[in-house]
Amino acid sequence: MRNFSGYFRQFEPAVRELLERGHEVHVVRDRKDEMRGEQWAESLQTDHSTFTWSKAPHPRTDSWSDLKRQVRLTSDYLYFLRPEYEQSSELVRRARRRAPDRIVRLMDDPGSRWRRPTTMRRIERTLRCIDDATPSSRALRAFIREREPDIVLLTPHLMPGSPQQEVLRAAMDAGLRTGLCVASWDNLSSKQLIRVVPDVVTVWNDVQKREALEIHGLPEDRIATTGAQVYDPWFTWRPRGRETFCARVGLPADRQFVLYAAGALFPAEITEAQFVVERWLPALRASKRPELRDLAVLVRPHPKRFDEWSAARFAGLGRVALWPQEGRMPVDEEARADFFDSIHHCAGAIGVNTSAMIEAGIVGKRVHTLLVPEFEGSQHGTLHFRYLTNGGLLLEARDMDEHLAQLAESVRAGGCAQNGNRPFIEAFVRPQGIGHPASAVFADTIEGIAALGPVRHARAPLGRSALRVGLEPVRLGFQHWGATRQRRNRRRRKAERAATKATAAS
Repeated sequence: MRNFSGYFRQFEPAVRELLERGHEVHVVRDRKDEMRGEQWAESLQTDHSTFTWSKAPHPRTDSWSDLKRQVRLTSDYLYFLRPEYEQSSELVRRARRRAPDRIVRLMDDPGSRWRRPTTMRRIERTLRCIDDATPSSRALRAFIREREPDIVLLTPHLMPGSPQQEVLRAAMDAGLRTGLCVASWDNLSSKQLIRVVPDVVTVWNDVQKREALEIHGLPEDRIATTGAQVYDPWFTWRPRGRETFCARVGLPADRQFVLYAAGALFPAEITEAQFVVERWLPALRASKRPELRDLAVLVRPHPKRFDEWSAARFAGLGRVALWPQEGRMPVDEEARADFFDSIHHCAGAIGVNTSAMIEAGIVGKRVHTLLVPEFEGSQHGTLHFRYLTNGGLLLEARDMDEHLAQLAESVRAGGCAQNGNRPFIEAFVRPQGIGHPASAVFADTIEGIAALGPVRHARAPLGRSALRVGLEPVRLGFQHWGATRQRRNRRRRKAERAATKATAAS
């Protein structure tokens, strides 16, 4: 399984299930560890002798990588120009920033002939043909063959233009079974197109299955609905005592608290920390409802946005605790217990857009959100946020007054959703049945594909081979352009470091 460090925890229950069934699992990480994924891997290796991990050669090291990247960035940008993303301005802007400048200029005018649906479809087909004609990474093929796996799984499948699909292409060219494992709730609706069709794509639920069919055009017989394995531990976890937890995070055990779960939002005019300190908390304290004025608040910062929270000042805003007091993912046992307890003991969970809302729903808590104009791009500007509102999990408020009224009701009820979350959890998290752990369904699926044995190589179509030969001059041009860009970037970074040293010396 190839994995970004921060996504290790997404598949830990599934990896443990495979290991406990007697399988060998080798996890490959391909970028520097930003969220303590290495610590997780070392811990798992201690528990299971059949678990190993390593780094892989970067898939951009082959001579075709610059051409591939520009083709995929263009293709992903055109994908986000589709009508269904008209309200998703941040997703469009993100793809636009990564797209080649010439393509952006061609597509900037909505009335341009290049924006005609038929023309865009022709461009997309041409780009797909070019992408299919390029060879897979030789270094990746050698790396994969050396380990002799029965199946190669890729997760996640993320940003526009990303080279991650090279893993699947290399594994297929090596004659191996392959799978793409959807890691999170937004990966199919807000990331890059799936261009390589593996033997199986594992999705959480029917919503993601529909995305795989309609957005990515995958064959239905290649899609397996397994449930969200990342949340399996939440169904059986046992909390620590309230007094123990409150003493740990610095909150009074004899007073109710609500959990504010921060997210990894798109950049906006204000930060989420500013919203909480300047608007939300003052409104809470100025409320006419006594249960809100004196309510304790636990703020859980998102690891990717910890800096903005560490700089926040809560003086004069009542009893507020920030925990954890460093930017980290809940990887080790203690951190996970903190995360679970923060939800279990709260009188309601609040957030703008974060997966913690799903976890709060599993624990049986009422989950709140307030629509904030500055965060429109991170709320209704994304498709996956709408799944929470349409699914009935979120208590959505259009303004602060409505939000505070809903929150006061939750506090009076002790945060209990009284099974109101169950239909959403059954449909979105455990579609095979509330009593069927997703990890077991996932493992069954992977075992079934791996048992099919090696794939017979099919001869590449003659047209594809001819196109690859014709693309050779284009490849050389992009390779030269990429090398020139790298040299320019190195000179720029060197000049910046020199300027920084000169400033410090003066």
